[in-house]
Amino acid sequence: MSPLAKRIVAELEQSPRQFHDVVEDHMDVPWPDFLKAWGEIRAACILGRDDDGAYMIAPADTAV
Repeated sequence: MSPLAKRIVAELEQSPRQFHDVVEDHMDVPWPDFLKAWGEIRAACILGRDDDGAYMIAPADTAV
């Protein structure tokens, strides 16, 4: 996993975030690089959603 993807995962482990918040937190990153990192996270099947629809790192048995 790329350093950017690892950083995003660490942020999502701290607290759930809406996608637009994740994007805003990384406005200094070129869009293609951000999308590549987000794709890595999605491919790892570790994302979950809270009751408000915010992304979070899900427990292993509930990731989508």
